Amino acid sequence: MLHHELVIPGAPATGYYVAPPSPRGAVVVLHEIFGRAPDIERACDRLAEGGYAALMPDLFGDGFKPLCVARSMRQIASGRGPSVDVIHAAADVLAERSGVPRARVGVIGFCLGGGFALAVGRAFAATSANYGQLPEEETMAGIGPTIACYGSRDRSTRAAVVTLRGRLARLGVPHEVHELDAGHAFLTDGARPIAEFLTRPLLDVNAQRDGAAREEGWARIFAFFERHLAE
Repeated sequence: MLHHELVIPGAPATGYYVAPPSPRGAVVVLHEIFGRAPDIERACDRLAEGGYAALMPDLFGDGFKPLCVARSMRQIASGRGPSVDVIHAAADVLAERSGVPRARVGVIGFCLGGGFALAVGRAFAATSANYGQLPEEETMAGIGPTIACYGSRDRSTRAAVVTLRGRLARLGVPHEVHELDAGHAFLTDGARPIAEFLTRPLLDVNAQRDGAAREEGWARIFAFFERHLAE
């Protein structure tokens, strides 16, 4: 696998890039509320092992995280703002670096990044949005094939599951919305014991316990990308 740090126009820091020798597609990877972290880099590596070039832009850099998160929430709702611009720039950089046509670049996001994925999905060949907040409905107009995964024990996203299913059905796009037996953040393997303890009543995060749901979720995502993104 090829690993590089890539400069992305407008981004506060370099992005993490990984690719197999001959990628069959490409995916922009959008990080969680914690910013760029090793577990999201490992998610990029997993995509590369599955045949996809992956690029994770750093949407926060060294910025003050609570302020970055507040700004991100507003951008997710509207689909406009500097982080959205960085995501689009990352897609262009990824296509150029990987040799994958821009029309075959997808997007995947986790937690905060899941909301961003839905907000920018209209510009991508396929969208994987995982346990994130929902943008305004008009922001999602024009979105393409979409898969979303949520944990059934994650109380923070229960309403989003029903709402998202209805929206995607009204938009008439190929879609899957799954609830798996897990808490929040189950698709990644990061261990953050303090955050897990403080948020347990609401999010029920437990990376070690949710390993089976993680593998099932990734299998569904790869199958969806196989149908809608891969060459």
